[in-house]
Amino acid sequence: MNPTPFFDYARERYRIFLKKEAGMPRPWTEDKALSQFRFCNIFREDDRNTVWFRENYREANKNHPGVVLATIIFRWFNKIETGEILLKNGLLRNWNSNKAYQLLKDQKVVFTGAYIINSPYGMTKLVGICNMIDKVMSNREELLELAEEMIECPSTQSMKLLHQKLMTFERLGPFMAYEVVTDLRYTSVLDRAADRFTWANPGPGAVRGLCRLNGHPLNYWARENKSHAEILQKGMQELLSESRKPEHWPSTWPQWEMREVEHTLCEFDKYERVHKGEGRMKQTYTPHKGK
Repeated sequence: MNPTPFFDYARERYRIFLKKEAGMPRPWTEDKALSQFRFCNIFREDDRNTVWFRENYREANKNHPGVVLATIIFRWFNKIETGEILLKNGLLRNWNSNKAYQLLKDQKVVFTGAYIINSPYGMTKLVGICNMIDKVMSNREELLELAEEMIECPSTQSMKLLHQKLMTFERLGPFMAYEVVTDLRYTSVLDRAADRFTWANPGPGAVRGLCRLNGHPLNYWARENKSHAEILQKGMQELLSESRKPEHWPSTWPQWEMREVEHTLCEFDKYERVHKGEGRMKQTYTPHKGK
């Protein structure tokens, strides 16, 4: 595997973030792909939605088991304006689907456009998501007990195991469960999970990114295949090790965990698609203040 193009992309994307944070005017890069199309931040903690959730709820409640429930609720909507309504009305802490529906039904946009969220058949999206959250909340005590155990006994903390547990709930699939687990990594529920350096949940884009770096066809590995899944984990672990080398990632910048590897592989796949003319990028870059 040749990690050079992967880290070339990652460093330039992070430089763009630093320049924007410093208030520098555009252009922030001479890279045509990065200047014309939208690519996510290297660190998810720098994303606008995550910053809002961290500053307005997660950090203040990071030592409370209920942060698990609030995270599930927020990430199913994943929109700041919706989060503000839920927070103001106490619905991140004490969920009430009827109240949430009444407050949100007349809002123009309730959900993020970044996630593909399917509601149960025959239900509107809002009704469906409220229904799905209700089903998770029916197991509220079980989730609170699990979170409390992880807080009190750090040796039980595991991102992979909590991810698997969350997926037992209806329609809380691999992607959404991984988003929740990633938030909880910065709370007392998972902040000492050793597998943050050894495990990540590779999405389709990350798999394609690894295929590219290894010179394989884009469908060479299937994450559903157990033996392939092990190869993918090893490939991501190798890239994490490479990120410790100063020629790939400056030691003065924030250091990577497996989440950054998986996430950046997905964005690298998008980057390569632009350069190779493989399909069309649907979303052009739209600047947000300070981000």
